[in-house]
Amino acid sequence: MFEYTPYFLPIIASSLILFLLGIYSFRLRDKVEIAGLFALQNFAMGVWTLCYALELSSTTLEGKILWAKMKYLGSTTGPVLWFVFSLYYTNHKNWLSLPLKMLLGFFILFTIGVVFTNELHHWYWTKIFILPGFPESQSEHGFYFWVYAAGIYLLILASVIIYINYYRTVPVYFRRQSILLVWGTFLPLGIRILEDFVDWDPFPKVDNIILFLLISAVLYAIALFRYSALEIVPIAHSQVVQNINSGIIVLDALGRVVELNPFVQKLLGAESRTFIGKPLNEILTDGPKIKYSPHMLIQVEEEVSFVRNGGSEYFIAQVAPIRNERKNLLCHVISLVYMTERKYAEMELERLARTDMLTAITNRRHFFELAESQFALAQRYDHQLAIMMLDVDHFKSINDRYGHLAGDAVLQSVAQKCQSHMRSTDIFARYGGEEFIFLLPEQTEAGAVELAERLRQLLEQAEVKFEAWSLKVTASFGLALIQKESGLTLEQMIDRADQALYQSKRDGRNRITVWQLPSSEKG
Repeated sequence: MFEYTPYFLPIIASSLILFLLGIYSFRLRDKVEIAGLFALQNFAMGVWTLCYALELSSTTLEGKILWAKMKYLGSTTGPVLWFVFSLYYTNHKNWLSLPLKMLLGFFILFTIGVVFTNELHHWYWTKIFILPGFPESQSEHGFYFWVYAAGIYLLILASVIIYINYYRTVPVYFRRQSILLVWGTFLPLGIRILEDFVDWDPFPKVDNIILFLLISAVLYAIALFRYSALEIVPIAHSQVVQNINSGIIVLDALGRVVELNPFVQKLLGAESRTFIGKPLNEILTDGPKIKYSPHMLIQVEEEVSFVRNGGSEYFIAQVAPIRNERKNLLCHVISLVYMTERKYAEMELERLARTDMLTAITNRRHFFELAESQFALAQRYDHQLAIMMLDVDHFKSINDRYGHLAGDAVLQSVAQKCQSHMRSTDIFARYGGEEFIFLLPEQTEAGAVELAERLRQLLEQAEVKFEAWSLKVTASFGLALIQKESGLTLEQMIDRADQALYQSKRDGRNRITVWQLPSSEKG
């Protein structure tokens, strides 16, 4: 049998809110790791308050005893889940070791077992009775009640301390979440402490902690819906450092390694586990030389590379000083941002920028970049140097008769045959159209002419295969040698080689001409 009591409505309201919060949180469990845990916590608290409301409404002692026992299904698991949730929420779930899990599980099961078998031993209640005018059953407590109370106080106080410490380390937005969770957790406990130790009892006929669970439920609701306490949760810095796809090296004030994240450990190999306490230059003996000094006060950044598995891996190395609140230098952090793919992409773009796409040899722009320095060295130290120009004979006729693809095949063949006869110090490039250019350092006139003749004969004797045709190709050559004259430029030498080339064309093609100083200008 049940009867109405004025305390029934706020307690039922508290229970309803807690169950609704639990349902809402439970629906988020697939997206948010801690949502399922928070849901269980609210369900436990909801059971606690609902059973207490039914205890108040019961008209018989037997009914009150039944619901008093039933409420321990929630009042025992709720505080335990409070504590576990606080560890997960504040990124300390690693504290939840197997022995601690076993202890918490034993506490729940043993307490519920003691409560439901109380008639056999009276460890929890020595006597339960009804006082007129009091809707709640009255009791005299056995020794285990105080064990249970101490355990609950300890769990909730631990949760509050964890939240307060967490509050000090997170941005303002997350502090708002945590302060609501702290108050929601601590408020019922604080009321019970006041009731037990200073006899402050604002509602003497009922358990004050149950009534104040309504306020806890409201605070939890604000944390959930106003500050998205389950959806927007800060990630532990340690988890970021351990799992980030970049290297983190922490050095103390003396430049010794105090931390290497897994990315760096993998990069440095199996020996990395022995690197803690060693100076940076000792752990990078086979790696890049990172610009670092224990006295560095500014952030520096550079590109570095590690040789691994026969290839190079590229990183942006950033060295940053870390200071305390008083601006004193604490340590340095070196971050290694992986950029191998980007580096290879940049290298490929650079290669393409200096390469002729059709023939795969150096293009005209890059030729001038390379040739300027070689020309300057030859002039400064009075070294020999030759410029040679090559032009494919009757190239327009090939295009007109066989098509541009045939012309492309001819150019590719000429480039390949000439390239195979170059020294490592020679510079060979496509100059434009069907023209090619050579810069030949330390080459005499006789040597240059010999090379030109060898290439002329090679091209004359070769056949270019294109579809069903075998094309015969010849080429004309022009040569210019560096002269001991002041003011001579690379462009003038190239112009002289070009003049000689066109003289070969005028003289019947498939021949070599060496530029000579006009007789009118000779001494």
